[in-house]
Amino acid sequence: MSLIKSLGYVTVQATDLPRWRQFAFDVLGFATGHGPDPESLYLRMDERAARIIVSPGDTDKIVTVGWEVRDGRDLDAVKRRLEAAGTPYKELSLAEADLRRVEEVIAFEDPAGTALEVFHGPVLDHSPVVAPFGARFVTGDQGLGHVVLPALDVPSMVDFYTDVLGFVARGAFRVPVPPEFGPVRVRFLGVNQRHHS
Repeated sequence: MSLIKSLGYVTVQATDLPRWRQFAFDVLGFATGHGPDPESLYLRMDERAARIIVSPGDTDKIVTVGWEVRDGRDLDAVKRRLEAAGTPYKELSLAEADLRRVEEVIAFEDPAGTALEVFHGPVLDHSPVVAPFGARFVTGDQGLGHVVLPALDVPSMVDFYTDVLGFVARGAFRVPVPPEFGPVRVRFLGVNQRHHS
């Protein structure tokens, strides 16, 4: 069983914030969120101040994937699992937690080098979510939705997410690509009632 209950947030670095702004607001229907960095774009979809944070940078990439646990006890249990697996983690400072709008957070990497964070105690914003076109997202206890993480060594990634973080394997499919790219498969893993996280 996973101690992680949902995907809480994703931070992204982008070379073209105006295009992100147009796509996020005019196409996807996000509302304007709030955060401490005036240069960043905070995308809101529910009672969280922001679920996706886009900051300016030299390359386009996912910076961090934030996974939510219920409380400090579950965060301590995740730390013990990481220690048992030999995965180093860093306890982030109160100031770093405040930047993420959470009470407590740790940071580490998965086997492919993706920066992960596990946190509890998100700051809630109960003001109305004013999204263009009256868009409404379904988040609740199931969180942001899902994220796709690339990996060359898929078996070690699946083992890490299932054995260490407690994700449940929920299937796979083969992606139709030209033969010169070799077989490409997508593996689905989940932490809650959604098919995949």
